Amino acid sequence: MKKSICLLLTLGVVAALVPVGMAASKKPAPLLEGITEYALVAPPYGPLMVDGGGRVLVWEGTISGDIEGVIQWWIGPVTRTGSVSHYDDRCVILDEDENVLLEVLESGSTTYRDGKDPIWRTNGVVTYASGDYTDWIGRQSHADGDAKLLETPPCGTGTFRVN
Repeated sequence: MKKSICLLLTLGVVAALVPVGMAASKKPAPLLEGITEYALVAPPYGPLMVDGGGRVLVWEGTISGDIEGVIQWWIGPVTRTGSVSHYDDRCVILDEDENVLLEVLESGSTTYRDGKDPIWRTNGVVTYASGDYTDWIGRQSHADGDAKLLETPPCGTGTFRVN
């Protein structure tokens, strides 16, 4: 009797673990990474474009790596304290047909440094994804880069990741 109960308990544990293991195998890799190259597209370098949340399209470029396409940063009001500006933005990654692959709501800061290009960083959450990227909804994002403000148009490079 004890052996039968022990066997049933063991089978129950194994049966309970199989769906968990199967679900874990469907989850995306622990990290989605890309390299970004972007340019300033806000006036005077492009038309004024405002989204439904009142954010302005400021930077646009390419992303390559685990996700490929066009990356945009739509930035809301900016506050500046000393040499650091703070903002909330919406980062969007589009495919070649302009379909949204990922949308991330972020909070960020840019640090202006004497005699050097400013550096920026953001942290956010994936709020929308399509196609192969839907499992990334709710995941944390992190991005950073530089801004070469003396170039025409101003441009930069950076990293983007979701984990």
